[in-house]
Amino acid sequence: MQRKSLISELFRSQNLHYGFNQSFFFSSEKTQIPSPLADPDDSLYADVPKPQRDKSERKPYPTPMKVLIERAKKEREVRKAQPCRVLEDPPGNGLLVPELVDVAHRVYRARESLLSGVAKLIRVVPVQRCRFCHEVHIGPVGHEIRTCTGPESGVRSATHVWRKGRVHDVVFFPKCFHLYDRVGKPRVTHDEWHSVKQIPAVVELCIQAGVDIEKYPTKRRTKPVYSSSFTGLL
Repeated sequence: MQRKSLISELFRSQNLHYGFNQSFFFSSEKTQIPSPLADPDDSLYADVPKPQRDKSERKPYPTPMKVLIERAKKEREVRKAQPCRVLEDPPGNGLLVPELVDVAHRVYRARESLLSGVAKLIRVVPVQRCRFCHEVHIGPVGHEIRTCTGPESGVRSATHVWRKGRVHDVVFFPKCFHLYDRVGKPRVTHDEWHSVKQIPAVVELCIQAGVDIEKYPTKRRTKPVYSSSFTGLL
């Protein structure tokens, strides 16, 4: 009987010791876990990764919404107090800048002189242009450097295929859509793609600055336009 009682006491003490160690282990582990209420900017939790933002969660506005609403209200009140005003500064008011009219004419004449001079030079000095890319070479024979990036250049091992060059191969002017009324209708819609002419951008720049070209008519104003907050341009 004494032997059985000793064995039971020993077994009970071992279970108590194991339970004490287990509770101590978990309690010590819990003390190392940061509290969810702790400040994330605290230096003690600098290494703890922050939770990722949900993709469906809306990002905060750079400017608070209240500030945007107040700003819109003030702008609306200003427009109501002054619904129509004269645009004073050209060319925004539809008028030309007098100091730039002569500059525009000189630029247009310089372009015409440049094209005429290049045409005379090409008659004597041969120019070569690749058929598949924008490479240009000045000389009777094109170079053999394999730098072609045109269609099927891989089949030709990037070898250029040369042809006789022209004036616009040497002097290239990007094109843009011509505006008849740059103030009343400053935007070209997609449906007008085929109806609105495309001309060299430098020519359009000169036209809007004061050069009159018969084949590219444009609307000229003698009085400044009015900007209305509700009806647009008058």
